[in-house]
Amino acid sequence: MSQVQAAPASMAAPSGFDVDLSPCDVKVGEKYAVRVPGHEAVLALEFRKRLSNGVLRFTELGTDQEFNFPIPQWDDMRSDRRACRISDLRRGRSAEEIEDIDPLALLDPEEPNITLKESAQRRLAARRLEWARTLRFYVIRYDEAPPGRGRVGIREFIDDLYEVARVDRKLPLKPSPQQVLRAVDHCGVPGERPLSCFLARNGRHDRGKRWPEFTLELAITMNTDFWSIPTKRKCDVISAFYERFDKENDRRAEERKKFEESRAKEDDTEQTGDLVPIDLRELTRPSKETLRLWTNSGENYWSWREKYGEPSARRRFKAHGRAIEATEPLQYVMIDHTRIDTWAAVYDKNGTRVLVERPWLTLAIDVYSGMILGAVLTYEGPSVYAALRCLRQVVRKKSFLTEKYGYHKGATDGFGKPLTVIVDNSWEFTGISFQVCCEAVGIHVIWAPVKSPEFKTYAERAFGVLNALVWHRLDAGVPYKPQEMTARGLDSRPKAIQTLEWLDDCMWEAIVTVYHVEEHGERKLVPALRWRDGLLRADGRPTMDDVGELDKVLGRSATCILTTSGITCNGERFHDKVITSDLLDRLLRHAKKRGQRKGLSSGKVAVLVTWDPGDVSFIHVWDWVRRKNVRLPNWYPEFATGLSWKDAEEIRKFAHERNMAFHSDKEMHAARAAYDRSLRENHPHLQYGKARKNAAYLSKQQLVAGDHVVFTEEPVATIERPDVDVPQTIPASERTDDRRPEKGVRHGGEKATRKAAATRARNRAGKAKDQAAASARQSTDREAGSATPWEIGLTKAEALERLSQLEEDL
Repeated sequence: MSQVQAAPASMAAPSGFDVDLSPCDVKVGEKYAVRVPGHEAVLALEFRKRLSNGVLRFTELGTDQEFNFPIPQWDDMRSDRRACRISDLRRGRSAEEIEDIDPLALLDPEEPNITLKESAQRRLAARRLEWARTLRFYVIRYDEAPPGRGRVGIREFIDDLYEVARVDRKLPLKPSPQQVLRAVDHCGVPGERPLSCFLARNGRHDRGKRWPEFTLELAITMNTDFWSIPTKRKCDVISAFYERFDKENDRRAEERKKFEESRAKEDDTEQTGDLVPIDLRELTRPSKETLRLWTNSGENYWSWREKYGEPSARRRFKAHGRAIEATEPLQYVMIDHTRIDTWAAVYDKNGTRVLVERPWLTLAIDVYSGMILGAVLTYEGPSVYAALRCLRQVVRKKSFLTEKYGYHKGATDGFGKPLTVIVDNSWEFTGISFQVCCEAVGIHVIWAPVKSPEFKTYAERAFGVLNALVWHRLDAGVPYKPQEMTARGLDSRPKAIQTLEWLDDCMWEAIVTVYHVEEHGERKLVPALRWRDGLLRADGRPTMDDVGELDKVLGRSATCILTTSGITCNGERFHDKVITSDLLDRLLRHAKKRGQRKGLSSGKVAVLVTWDPGDVSFIHVWDWVRRKNVRLPNWYPEFATGLSWKDAEEIRKFAHERNMAFHSDKEMHAARAAYDRSLRENHPHLQYGKARKNAAYLSKQQLVAGDHVVFTEEPVATIERPDVDVPQTIPASERTDDRRPEKGVRHGGEKATRKAAATRARNRAGKAKDQAAASARQSTDREAGSATPWEIGLTKAEALERLSQLEEDL
């Protein structure tokens, strides 16, 4: 369909005698509804004149703005309904509307399996349509040969045409002369009598006009109160309506009584038969059903949003858009989280169940084929750690599946490097860490629109399939919402005996043996077959050259300061004498000189640091000179081994609260052991809301006396498919800058800004209060005669020697 392009208003006839005499069905003064490019609404244009070069000039009603259209373009616009004539019809809808016939009139009223009410509606619609066709038949014949306006002549006119209408047109109804005359006068004009003009308007008038003005005002108030106040119920506003209505009727009754008494005292006989004023007559009381229908009539997107919130209004009124589509495998991969509908058990080293919890599932699914490329179960909520674990699984061949199930019709072949990942706008995805990681490995990121799960329909559908296949079938499953589970008297937590590892195996078994090899969706696609066919048509599957290098750039990231003491990140110190010196030797020359410390002090340089949230024993520092990540170990290796960043932070808080020594590696390791004992001893006595937060820590494997740790190298899978693997280089290795990202957008808008400002002010006030208290204590100590070693003339060495003697005495 070609677009409408209005010719410029300054268009004039060309020179010479080039005159266009093409016929055109348009008359001066006619009005048209025209869709003009650049205007959202339909414009009402009036035809003014036809230029000699075949251009039609129109002006907009109300503004007199001119629009010019060549005749061929105007004919196209009339043909494809971009320009419709507006007729001054006295009855029925406008002539440009063609959706004027009730679809019920075309359906069979004797169709089986329909209700009696629907059958009656179809018969009524068919009778109305038949009557409209009958009137139009006689009126058109009247226009062709008018018999006059006398009743006798029109009756003879109808009698002469009746047999033709009944036999040829199948119109058995016979109108009266008065009906034909009314149709001639009110149903269009000769030459323009569309069927819509003759359709009955029964039941389409404004029924509200039959009610008094006071009743309608109360109805408007009732409707406004119900839809604007979230706590108002229909019974509340109906009761308020009746209360005001009855007060008005009581007032009118009193006024009417006074009016009648004043009339009765008058002796004038001519006053008999006087009517009671309209404003004193008794009001008809509307029924509850009428009030309910009035309230329902105010339902629309805006009123529903005001009462129930924007998410509910959007889901109720806004139509779903088309989901994103892909043309080849790995073009789009969706990553999403959900809490699975089953309980898992956490056991201690003695095999005793200490906790039950519902794990979180992080899923990665290919948009093109529906193939599940990654699925990770954790006890932690949605986080960067879970998302990056899932992404690591996406780019790796799943040997644990091929060893157990084999190739299995291609159901275990889902892996590769995605071109684009689609995620939601949650905190774990919109932060700098996730962006930097994906950018480093050459993966684009698309954020789904806010509060629109329908944008990620593929992931949501996969969650539903896994619920039906696995989670809801388990004894510890949660097939209903918590409220419904309580109402049904169901509690599946005592039946939870399966561990997280068992659930993971059960999930992958369902994915490989059922989900990947069966048909899904409206198009009946088999994920494994579509995946394999797509890889062959796309000339291979993109993969990573070295997944080990990939692990170095996947993780949380931040900008830290590198000095001769190493790097301090989130309270943890990472340092190695050789590695730190080597990094400073290469990077310090590129640091800003203005920010360096003065005098005999350490140099410093800002570097990009990446770390695995599940392992605090090391970090990776980006060396942009050599264009590689350098592993920097934790300064306290005994404490950090096998510990996550979250657990390390909790141990630090634990030691601080109990005033434990936390300086050397041995002291920190002792605090870690004390934290572990305290957590496991106090866990049975905690409330469930607090206890479930420890699920991730308690579920970790613990070595006990007598265990043997055997290190083995995982063998390479026997089934390889090198014909569809296309290696890809990590883009981070090609960059020469420091890869430090720009500052991200603040979340939360103005509310978050106000909250941050209040927090800073509160912290400053607390710090000032602590400083004042410390100054007061120092003043008290001085007044009591205490003094520091330096105040009594001791050097630093003498003070340390005296301190060591005191420790020996103690």
